[in-house]
Amino acid sequence: MIRIADISDLERLTELFTELHRHHVEIKPETFIMPGREWFSEKLSEILNDSGQTTLVYDSGEINAYAVVKIMDVNTVEKIPRRMCYIDCFAVSEGCRRRGIGTELFNAVKAFGRENGCTSVQLGVCASNTDAVRFYEKMGLVPRTIQMEKRI
Repeated sequence: MIRIADISDLERLTELFTELHRHHVEIKPETFIMPGREWFSEKLSEILNDSGQTTLVYDSGEINAYAVVKIMDVNTVEKIPRRMCYIDCFAVSEGCRRRGIGTELFNAVKAFGRENGCTSVQLGVCASNTDAVRFYEKMGLVPRTIQMEKRI
């Protein structure tokens, strides 16, 4: 079942967020470091208490996945006005991957975006996170912009 998270989910979400960040540290150690557990809990508390963000969870008796989304309006002089659903964080527990949970959660994010008048779902993903890139491509996402880097 997909539902909106609340503060009672904080402990399990902290575990999943820590697991996700540990993965980022492993694939991109030149960028990410591992903060203490308190940081993850504090960050998630802020997210759960922020009315500008919504956290959707896949709950099958235990939370196995979550997505933090923001509804964003683009309304500038040089661009066509639009509303987008931005995924700030998307994670499926390591032991639950490749079971359709991510697909179900992503579909719920799309539905949430449509319900809020969005015309697209967008996110950022590290190019070195090849499993995530493949998953998002499978979900129909295509590159919108490419951020490039040269280590010096």
